Amino acid sequence: MRPRYIAATALYCAFLFALSADSNPPSIELPWEIEGLDKTVHAALYAVLGAIVSLGMRRSGKPVSFWAQCFVPVLFAGVYGMTDEIHQLYVPNRTCDLGDLLADVAGASLVQAGLCYRYWCGERARNESS
Repeated sequence: MRPRYIAATALYCAFLFALSADSNPPSIELPWEIEGLDKTVHAALYAVLGAIVSLGMRRSGKPVSFWAQCFVPVLFAGVYGMTDEIHQLYVPNRTCDLGDLLADVAGASLVQAGLCYRYWCGERARNESS
């Protein structure tokens, strides 16, 4: 990856770390309760991480296999999510939650599915037809 994408990935990971290190994380106050909102937020945050890594790989200027392009960002987000959940074991008022980790991987997977189908596969098909 080019330095700017490495920096973007590192800064975003630092942002996620800061969120998980907060004993009293920000919460959304709604007049009604939405079941699973926490998991949706996890999925959205890690979808962004997956997209940053994916774009960084794609714009590295080096050839990347289709499978690596589709799965490495999900793997990266999953491993980072796992370390984040382990980190929360040591933060007061926070817990390590397998559901959060699954939401992290789901978010990264969804964005990768979209990117691979819409952009990376479409580009590959255009290159093969040329």
